[in-house]
Amino acid sequence: MTKDGVAQVTFEGSHHSNAMSNGRMRALTGILRELEADDAVAAVVLHGGEGNSFAVGGDFHEVSHFSGGDEVDEWIDNITELYVASLEVTKPTVAAVEGYAIGIGLQLLLTCDYRVGADSSILRMPEFKVGIACNFGAFMLERSAGRSVMQHMLLSCDEWPAESSLRDGLLHQAVPAAEVLPTALARAAAFADYNPAAVRNTKPQMNRDYIQGLHVLRDNAKRSHRAGFASGRPQREMRRIVGKA
Repeated sequence: MTKDGVAQVTFEGSHHSNAMSNGRMRALTGILRELEADDAVAAVVLHGGEGNSFAVGGDFHEVSHFSGGDEVDEWIDNITELYVASLEVTKPTVAAVEGYAIGIGLQLLLTCDYRVGADSSILRMPEFKVGIACNFGAFMLERSAGRSVMQHMLLSCDEWPAESSLRDGLLHQAVPAAEVLPTALARAAAFADYNPAAVRNTKPQMNRDYIQGLHVLRDNAKRSHRAGFASGRPQREMRRIVGKA
């Protein structure tokens, strides 16, 4: 943590792509809750690590073994709790995005209050091409960027470069890759200087409907993903992608 009360959370793993396994999501959820409870923390920065992608979505090595049963429910619970934990942080949260933010990674990004991306960063929601539903993604994209952008992004599965992400409100600022983390930390330090009582009593109102919407979607997401994985198609596509990585 910096002298300004800014806590930096770096979730880099064994691979530069930063896939989100169940274990990693649970760990990050726990860290976010600890930071929320720590009065010394005035702002939080999420970063995938120097030169790494922010996060490329679920861990296909893990998820490709799903069969459409209870493991899907556990996965959706872990995803939901991660997003809710981020949204329940009553201190300003800043995302520092290099490389890719895909699927779960993009959705986690959208839970942050302020989003700084590299001018070379790529955002994408490719769930339909993988063969899985995108319940959370549809909800979160529509809230952040509007219905038309949500429809285009989900149905095309196209990459969104930084210029498009800025235009559509998915990023607030784009800078050269080497400046992403310093810029995010500087923004967080400025936010940390605000009256904590003002921010902490406003953020619950900012995120209340967002959090309620995620809880409502949870059961539908479980049904949707159970059906998708029961078909076997997502597993085949994930194994194909892993084989090419």
